[in-house]
Amino acid sequence: MESEVEQQREQTFVEAILGKDFFQAKWAKRWLELSLSLRVVTATAGFAALLFLPYLGAVGLWDPWETHYGEVARMMIVRQDYVYPFWENSWFFSKPPLTMWMQALGMNVVGAANPGGMLGRYTEWGMRMPFALLSITAVALLSLAVARVVSRRAGLATGFVLATMPLYFLLTRQTVTDTPFVTTFICAMACALIGQLDATTKHRAAWWYGFYFFAGLSALAKGLLGVGLPAVILVLYAALSVIPWDSDSLDAHLKWLTQSRFRKDVREGRQPMPVLWGQMFKMHLGTGILVFFAVAGPWYLTLSLFGSVDDEGKLFWYRFFVHDHLNRLTAGVHTTTPGGTFIYFIEQGGFAIFPWVALLPGAFAVVARLKLRSEKAADHLAIIAVLWVAFSFWLLSSSATKFHHYVFPVLPGVAVLLALFIDRLWEEGISAHAVSLIFGFMLFVLVGKNIAENPKIFTDLFVYNYDRTYPQDLVTKPIAFFTSRPLWTGDLVTLVLLAFGVYLSFDAFSAKGRARTTPSARAVALMLLLGGVATLGAVSAQAQVSAKALVGVAVLAVAGYLAWESMRPGAEGRASLQTLAGVLAVVGIAFAVRGFRQPAAEDSLLKALSEPVNVKKTLGFTFAVAGGMAVVASLMRARAMLFGTFWGLAAGMALWFNWNHWVDLSHHWTQRDLFWRYYAQRQAGEPIVAYMMNWRGETFYSQNTVEQYRVSDANARMRALAQRPGREWALVEHNRLNLLRTAVGSDKVVTPVDRDINNKFVLVTID
Repeated sequence: MESEVEQQREQTFVEAILGKDFFQAKWAKRWLELSLSLRVVTATAGFAALLFLPYLGAVGLWDPWETHYGEVARMMIVRQDYVYPFWENSWFFSKPPLTMWMQALGMNVVGAANPGGMLGRYTEWGMRMPFALLSITAVALLSLAVARVVSRRAGLATGFVLATMPLYFLLTRQTVTDTPFVTTFICAMACALIGQLDATTKHRAAWWYGFYFFAGLSALAKGLLGVGLPAVILVLYAALSVIPWDSDSLDAHLKWLTQSRFRKDVREGRQPMPVLWGQMFKMHLGTGILVFFAVAGPWYLTLSLFGSVDDEGKLFWYRFFVHDHLNRLTAGVHTTTPGGTFIYFIEQGGFAIFPWVALLPGAFAVVARLKLRSEKAADHLAIIAVLWVAFSFWLLSSSATKFHHYVFPVLPGVAVLLALFIDRLWEEGISAHAVSLIFGFMLFVLVGKNIAENPKIFTDLFVYNYDRTYPQDLVTKPIAFFTSRPLWTGDLVTLVLLAFGVYLSFDAFSAKGRARTTPSARAVALMLLLGGVATLGAVSAQAQVSAKALVGVAVLAVAGYLAWESMRPGAEGRASLQTLAGVLAVVGIAFAVRGFRQPAAEDSLLKALSEPVNVKKTLGFTFAVAGGMAVVASLMRARAMLFGTFWGLAAGMALWFNWNHWVDLSHHWTQRDLFWRYYAQRQAGEPIVAYMMNWRGETFYSQNTVEQYRVSDANARMRALAQRPGREWALVEHNRLNLLRTAVGSDKVVTPVDRDINNKFVLVTID
C-alpha cells in the first residue's frame, strides 16, 4: 500500500481511484475544458437530480402537512384566487403563500383538477417537482459558492454531503413550507458568499441582488425567519470580521455622516471609504432592500390590510405575526414535543446528517483555529458557516415549539464545515487529523447503532406525529431479493469478501503492486478473494454444499501460495512464511475434513450464512462493514479507501431510501391509495364519509367533498347515514373501526377494502 506522502501526489479523488489515464479519454478532456463553475454546477445538480427525482410522484402526499397545504393550493386554482389562501370553508392565514403557489403551479401544469372526481394521476409529480428542482438549485448554487471561494474539491464535497444528508433528501420529497424556506435561504447565502468573497467575479452586483431576491422568496416561504436568519448571520459576520472597532474607524464613520468635505475626499480618492459604509455600497444595500420588498412586500401588505378573519376569528396580522411567530417562539404553538431542552436538536441533528456525523469533530477542530480577522477568503467563508450553524441552532433550540425537522436550517452550514474538513483531510492526510477521526468514529458507532436498531428514527425526522404506528414489517420481514429465496447473511458476506478481495488483489498482484507489497499482504488479499468465492459457492448451491468444506479448501489454497512464496529464491522471512503456511494448512485441512464428513444440514457455518436478513440487520451489517473499512483505511493511511468508504455508504444509503424505502413507507402515510379504490368502485349516489378523522388527506383527495363526522356528533350522524338506502363508504382509523361498527348498528355490514395497504387508515363499505 502506498505511503501517505506518496498518496498525496495525487491531485484529485478521481485520479486516486481511477488513475491519471482516466482523464485521457476524449469525453474527459472535453469535460475538463469546461469552466470550473459549469463543471461544479453540472456535477452537483446531476447527482442531486439522481437522488431526488426518481419515484418523486409515484406515491401520494403524506398527511397532514402535504395534504393540508395541497388543499389550500387546490382551492387557489378552483377559486382563481392566488392572493387570499382558503382552507375548506374559511381563510387560511397561518402560512405564507410560496409553498401553495409552487403546488398550484405544478397542479396546473399536469392538469390535476378534475371536479367531482379523482385528482389527476400525475398530481403528486406536478406538486413535488418544483420543490425538488428548487432543492437541486440550492445544492448546486451552494457548491458553486464554496468552489469559487475555497476550492473545487470543497465545492463538490459540499454538494455531495448536503444532498446525502437524510433530512435534506427526505424534506426535498415533501411539499411543505420548510423545503422552499431552507432552499431559498441556501440560495440567498450562496449569492452573498460569492458577492462578498469571490475576488474574481465580474457580476458582484448581480450576486448581491440575487441575495435580496432569494431572501424575499424565503420570506414568502416562512415569514420573518426567511429574512431574519440570513440578515442576522451577515450582520454578525460584519461585526466580527469586517468592521474594525477602533477609535480611528469610528471617527471616520462619523465624519462621513457629518462632514461633506470628508465625503468629497472619499469620492475623489484622498480618503478611504469607512469600512461599514463601503460594505453597504458593496452589497448595494439600499437598492437591494427595494428588491426584497418588491418580491415579498406586496403580498404581506395586501393580507395585512385584509379585513376578514380565519376560522379562529383572527385577522391576518395577528394570526401570522403574533400567534404563528411570537407565540410559536416564546410560548409554544401546536407542538408534539413540548419542553425540549438544548439536547433535543443535538440528538436529531446527529440522525439528520448521518453518516457525516463521523466528520463533525474534525470540522469543529478545523474551524476552532480560525482567526476572525483573517486575510483569506476561505477563512471568511468558514466564519460565515460557523455563524450560520451557531445562530440557527441557538434560535431553534430556544424556540418553545419544536419538531424534529426544525433542525433543517442548520444543515447547510454544517455541510459547508464538513466540506472544508474533507478538503483539509485530503490535502494534509489522515495522520494530521487522527484524533478527530477517533472521536468521529465513536459518534458514527453510537448514532449508527441507534438507527440500525430503530429505523423509525429516519421517518420521525419529517413527520408530524411521532407516536404514530410504524409499519415494522417493512424493516423486520426478510428481504425478498431473489425469486427463489430471501436475501441471506451469506449474500452480504460474499459481497463484502469479493469486493475487498478483488480490490486488494488488483493492487497486490499487479506489476506495480508486487514491488511494494509483501507476500503476507498478497496472502490476505487472496484469502479474502477465495473466501468470497467459497461463500458464493455455498449460497449459490442453495445451502446444499458444506460451507466449512469450501472455506477449508480456500484456506488450503492460501497455505499453498505462502509455501510457494517461501521457496522462491531470495524470499525474505522464509521461516515466518513457512510457519504461517503450516498453520493455515492445518486449519484448512480441519475445516475441509469436518465439512466433507458431516451432512450440509449440520454445518453451523452454513446455517449462519443461510440466515435470512431484514432491513434492520442489513443496516447494522452495512454500518459495521463501513466502520471497519474506515478503521482499516485510517490505520493504513489510505485516503482513497477512507473517502471511498464514506462516499459509497452515504450515496448507497441515500439511493436506497429515496428509491425504495421512502416509496414503501409512503403507502402508510397517504390516503391516495384508498381514494383511488373508492373512485374506482363507487356507484352513483354513494358518498364517502371521514369518521372521527382530521388528517387533511381526506379533504384533499376528495376535493373537499368528503363528509366530516367529527368526535362530538360522529356516532349519531354515522347511524343516520347508515339508514339511507344503498351502500355508503367511510374512511376510519384502524383503531376506531369497531367504534364505527357499533355506531352503524349490528344490522349493517361493515366491509374493509384492502385492509392491509395502510396501517393507519382503512376504507370500508357499509351495507
